[in-house]
Amino acid sequence: MADVIYKRCYFDWGGRCAYCDVALARQKTGGKVKASIDHFIPLSKGGQNGRSNRVLSCYPCNLAKGDTNPRETNQWRHVEQRLAEIAASPLISHAKLKQLIPELVKQVAVEA
Repeated sequence: MADVIYKRCYFDWGGRCAYCDVALARQKTGGKVKASIDHFIPLSKGGQNGRSNRVLSCYPCNLAKGDTNPRETNQWRHVEQRLAEIAASPLISHAKLKQLIPELVKQVAVEA
C-alpha cells in the first residue's frame, strides 16, 4: 500500500519537490532515496493522513520544514493551493498510474 501512496504522491506533484520544485528520482539513487512524502500540516499539529495533506518533498526541504505548521507561519501558499487542486481532482486507478509513472520518470530525468 505504501508504494501506491508514494506513486500517487509522485504523480500528483509531477515528480518535483512541492517546496523547492527540484526534480526528484522516483527510485533510490546510489542506495539513497532522494524523495519523501511529507504531511503539509504535520500529524502532530492536527493534519490528516490523506491525499489532500501529502506532498512530495526532497529530504533537505523535509528536514528544514520539520513540524512547522505552514498555516501558522504563512509559508508555502502555492503548496496549499496545489493541495486543494489535488483534492478536487479524480483519483487515478493504480493500473493507470502504472502506465503513467514511467513516462513521468523519463520527463523528470530529462529535466534533472
